[in-house]
Formats: sequence, structure tokens, C-alpha cells
Amino acid sequence: MKLSKMSHFVLEKSVVLEVIFYESTEDLVSANLSSESPLIICPSPIVADGLRRLMPENLEIITISKWVTDYLKTKNLKRSNKAELMLRLSSVWRHYFPKEEAHLFFKSFEMFTDLRSFSLNLELLSEFLKELDEVTTKSILLFWTFLQNEQIIDEHLSYQVISECEIEKPIWIMGFKHLSGIQIDMLKVISEKTDVKVFFPKDVYVESLSTDWIRWLVPEEKIEITNEVKTLKVIHFPKNKLNIVLNSIKKMIPVFDLALASSNLTLNARQEVSLESLFFKSPEDLFKMRREELIEALNEELIIGPASLEDFSIKIEERKIKALDSEDFIYYKVLSLLSEALELYGEFQASVDTFTLKIFKMILELNSPRISLATITSNPETRLLELNELPYKKSEHPLVMVASSNYGTLKSQEGKYSEKMIEALKIIAPIKRSGLDFSYLKSELIQILSNNKNILLLEEGLEVIDLAWREILKGFELEIVNPKADYKLKIKQDYLLPLIKPGPYTPKNISASRLQVFMDCPRKYYFSYVEKIDHRPTERLKIAADEMGTIEHEIIEQYFIGRKIDSSLIFEPKLHEELCVKALDGFISSHKIILNEKTKLTTFYELLHYTQNGIEFLINFCHENRADGIKFEHSLGENPWKLVGSIDCLVFLENDKIALFDFKRSGAAIGSKRDTMAFDKIQIWAYLIVVQRFQEKQIHTWGYLNLSEIEASQIYNESESLVMSTDKMDDFQICLEKVIEEMKAEVQFRAVPRTNKVCDFCEVQLFCSKGSCVE
Repeated sequence: MKLSKMSHFVLEKSVVLEVIFYESTEDLVSANLSSESPLIICPSPIVADGLRRLMPENLEIITISKWVTDYLKTKNLKRSNKAELMLRLSSVWRHYFPKEEAHLFFKSFEMFTDLRSFSLNLELLSEFLKELDEVTTKSILLFWTFLQNEQIIDEHLSYQVISECEIEKPIWIMGFKHLSGIQIDMLKVISEKTDVKVFFPKDVYVESLSTDWIRWLVPEEKIEITNEVKTLKVIHFPKNKLNIVLNSIKKMIPVFDLALASSNLTLNARQEVSLESLFFKSPEDLFKMRREELIEALNEELIIGPASLEDFSIKIEERKIKALDSEDFIYYKVLSLLSEALELYGEFQASVDTFTLKIFKMILELNSPRISLATITSNPETRLLELNELPYKKSEHPLVMVASSNYGTLKSQEGKYSEKMIEALKIIAPIKRSGLDFSYLKSELIQILSNNKNILLLEEGLEVIDLAWREILKGFELEIVNPKADYKLKIKQDYLLPLIKPGPYTPKNISASRLQVFMDCPRKYYFSYVEKIDHRPTERLKIAADEMGTIEHEIIEQYFIGRKIDSSLIFEPKLHEELCVKALDGFISSHKIILNEKTKLTTFYELLHYTQNGIEFLINFCHENRADGIKFEHSLGENPWKLVGSIDCLVFLENDKIALFDFKRSGAAIGSKRDTMAFDKIQIWAYLIVVQRFQEKQIHTWGYLNLSEIEASQIYNESESLVMSTDKMDDFQICLEKVIEEMKAEVQFRAVPRTNKVCDFCEVQLFCSKGSCVE
């Protein structure tokens, strides 16, 4: 029995809300059912079906959506879905903001629905609202008031309503990867009436942060994890040769199930694994083409001016008649959905324009029937499973999991809100975090791959270049299996090799960034620093990521120029926005970049968001640590290795201590803590060793600022936890001198990228063989 229990709080009559920690979903079968007949609530039909396969047949297992909907029906109440809310609120919004663009409505609507998951008490969100622009703030207040006045029950209010229900059965919460603040409040109220158990995986809890929802139930608990090294059978396949290897596996293992390691698979990805007697189901939007045709045609009619709602509705009815006559039922369904939307929209508006059409387009997408394409085959030998199905898969047949770079990364980026916004929200309710989502996914994949019957079909080199797969596989001992596939390995022609003039080359100056590029890939180093190739055209339609970083550095620096670093230092939104406008316009004009209005607006908001995060972090840091000065682009100065370069930011503190920060635009640019501690990322270490040992400065704090998501920054406070020990700095000095010697002695400049991200930003990625591969 691997379940462990911890009571978070005990209420009257010994009714409790408990968290049950488990190691794998198979442990759920061992849950104590002898004295209980619980109602099991889960997040989705996939999880519900999976639990029904695992657990005893007599258990009642239901999705949270159905549970809430069924209860509301008993009270003659109805929950408004997203499409209905959007339609009603857009018509009201248009009345108060007749000249604003549609994108401002969508932005305000999404933020409004998200904020409702934190709290239904608007006063608690007052600090957050201070960080928004005037239109967005007014829009959210308008939406909130409208829902209250009209007594509309949205998803979040429905959780408050169901908390009033009388229930005798114990409630078990299973399979949830996120619970909102409103849902947690609901469970706490229900736990006053009946026992509530929340089931949660142990290893995910260990990796959770204080802002994650589980820590709102169990703030801090010692969890012991057994880290057994298990053997995993791995078959490597060359990129784009998957089907050949799969057919060979079929000879080895006649019957198996198949899964593709991606949460969002396209039909093309599924077609890549075509096998005889394979069953799979794939979502398909059959209505998309007809929706777009309709919206385009209506837009042409409305672009000359608005139409009355009555006239517009008559034309839609005429189109419906023609669609029926021609038996075009898909088009008829799209038109019918539009007719329903017009009826609801007409409660508040008497005309239709291009703004309305953008709303209708979104409504049609939300309300179009969900269709799946499925293989028609009798008695399929192989099933292609959804990733979300796997934790609940019964082990009747072996599973072959396919990991390919074609599916994209398993990790997603953060950065929805600024640091100050997050600070305002995290005291109200838990923050949804993609890092926690990956911890769940990693836990599930490790659980699946730990079954000794299962096999991982891994694209060659993926475990080296993909950080997510490196994390997943680090607890396994890999047993490489030869499937005897019918393909021939040979070296691709290296088109770049004849262009490389053999070294060695001794650079006049050595920068930390130069050393990092050499460590990342010698060939990338050659073309970046020896040949100095720049593939960017003179005139282009976008700003590159490295250029965005340059602009962001400039904006942050300009904000602090001439300012006194003391308690009066504050963030000034208007000044900040002016600096962003000036920096963007100046860069565009000086670099011959042509941006359309949409791209320019997106670029501007990205600059605004990233630099606000950096500025607010530095202001808060200065206040908290009584800083008396700040400097940007600080030159390294003299040092034994003749390293050149500039430190992004130094903050001067009392007692002659300093804080050293390097600005990065994403977590990928920073790397993991392991990358930093193992000296895989050496740029900041080079700065530290010069400043500490040869400028004799005391380091108070150092690290990388993640401008897209400050909470994901990698910051080390030496007074709280000593990292820069004498031994650590000695080890880095050895590493630094070794890399310098290797760079000076390099002759061949081979293509050996350290990670896949290295290739993404390489000048010659389109022509590089990236090592050996199959033709």
C-alpha cells in the first residue's frame, strides 16, 4: 500500500478535508473502500473513463462539470458557458466602448474570466486592477456588475452555488492538475458537511511551489520519495524514419498499444504512425472552412458600413434556405449557430458591424460541434492512445511510446502576468503554473515507462538536445534495443565542411558569451565569431529575439538613468510606456524593419510586459536591500584571462556588497539550476569570478532575471545559502581555463549542439547536418 494521508484541517464533528498522497494511479485501486462508498469527482471524461477502468464497478465516478450542472438543474438554475458569456458581454461592452477595437474586448474578457477563478469578491482584486490600463479596468468592472445585476451564473459562481448542497456521501477528488481558488473554497465548505479527500501524486508535490494550489491545502509536508533506478528499453529511430522502425517492432511484438508523446497532436503526426489494424481517433474541425467562407463573405458586405440587425438576420435566413436546398448541411449548421447568436446579441444591440463579426467568428468556433475522425477497422490489434489516457491504462498489452522532435517540446512557456500582478494574486488564491503541469506530465510518463513491458521509441539525439526528455530519463538506466529495422545509416553530405578553414584560431578578445557559444556548438562558434555570418536581410518584417533583448536592456537602463536610488523610487507606468515607444520606434527606423500594425502592437506589448517585470524587480530589490546605486553594462575590466564584456546590471548595497544580475528573455535562455551548477551555462560565473576574485567585491545576490516570468528567475542570495564557496569557484576556474584552451586549440569545428535550442538560433541551421543522420 503506497498511499499516505495527511489531514490539513479538522472541522466540527470530525469531518475533514484530507490530502492523500500516492505514487502511481495503480495505487488508487488500493484506496480504502471498505467503509465508504464515495462520489468520485474528476476533471474530464478521459480521466473519468480511465478511473472507471481502474476502480470497482459499483463506484459513482462523475466529471465536475456534470456534477455541477446536474445540481443546478435540481434548483432550476443554468450555468452560462463561455460562448454565451462572450456574446452577452460583447454586446454590453460595445455600448460603452463604441470606438474601441475588438482585441481590447477579447483581452478584457479573458482577463475577467481568469480573475473570477481567483475570487468572486471584487474588492480582493483591487491591487491587481491598479496594474491594468484604464479601458481594461473599466471593462472588467462592467462585466462584473453585469453578471451580478443579471444574476448570471458563470462557471466560477456555480462552484459557490454547489457548495450549498446537502450531501451525505464522502467526496473524493481525483485527477485534477489544477484547482482554482474558488474550487478550493468550495471543497472547504463541503468538508463541513461530509468527508472530502483530495488525491495527489507524491513526486509532483515535492516539485511544487508555494503559489501552487496543492500548497494551499498542504503548505509544507515532508514527503519521502523512493528513487530507484529502473531499466527502460529504448529503441532509437532516425528522424523521419519512424514507420520503418514501427514495422520492425511489429515483428518483435505482435500486439502492442501506441502513444505519441505530445499533448497536442495533429492529424499529420498520427498519420506518421500508420500501421495495419491500427485504431485511432483524432479531433477534426469539419466546420472551419465553411465558417471562414461565411465570415469573409459577411465582412465584405459590412465593410462599407453597419447593417440593421433585422436586415442582417433576414439575409442569414435566406442563406439557410439555399443551404438546405443544396443539401449543404455543414453550411446550414454554421448558419443556424449564427442565427442563435444573433437572437441573443439582439437583446442589447440593433445593428451589426465588423466588430460584431469578429465576436460572431469566435462564438461560431466555440459552439461548432466537436467532431473526431476515427479509423474504421474491425478488431484492431493496435490502439493509438491519448497522452491523458495513459496513467489509467490497464497493462493488457505492452505500450510503445514515441518521442519525436516533430511533436514540439513537452514544456510550455510562462509569462501571462507581470511580477506585480502575480504578487497581487498569489495572496488571494493559487496561481496556475505551466511548470506544475510539466511536473504532472513528467510524473505520468515516468510511471508509464517504469513498466518493464513498455518500450520508448526515441528519436536519435532527442535525449541530449531536449531538456524535458533529459529530466524524464535521468532516473532510468537505458537498455538500447536493436529492432533490426530495414534502413541504412550513412553520413549526410556535410555542405558546410568545405567552407570551414581549419583552425586553430586565437582570438584577440575572449568574451563570456563567446565561450558559451563555443560550449554550445563549435560549428556555431565558427560561423558566428570566425566567419561572422549574419543571415538577417537588410530589410525584414520582424525583430529577432536577440534584438528584442537589446531593446529591453536599453529600456530598463533608460528608466533608471538620472534617478536617485532610495525609498522614493517607484514605478511610473506613463514614463515606462514612453520609453518603450521611443526605443521601439528608434530601433525600427534605424534597422529598416517593416512591421504591420498587428505585429508592431504585439511587439510593443511584449517589450512593455518584459521590461516592466525587470524594472519592478529591480525597484523592489533596491528597497528591500537598501541599495544606494545601480549600474548597467558594467565593463569587466582587467583580469588574468583577458575576458572582455559587460555585466547587464550591478546593484550597489551597503557594506560594499553588490548584487549582480544577467537579463534573459525566457527560461530556455537561462537553463536549469543543474545547468548553472554544472557550469553548462558559464556566462554569469565568468562575471562572478572576475568581480569577486580580481575586483575583490563581496557578492550579496546574483543570478538570472527571467524577464518573461520573474518568478522563474534563477536568483541566489549568498547570505541565505552559500553557493560561491571557495571550492566551487576553484572548480569553475579550472572549467573556465579548460574551455579557453579548447577554444584556442579547436581545428575541425564539428557540429555537436549541446541542446536543440542551440540550433534554433544558429546562423547556419538550415544547411548544417547536425552530426550523423539517415537519408
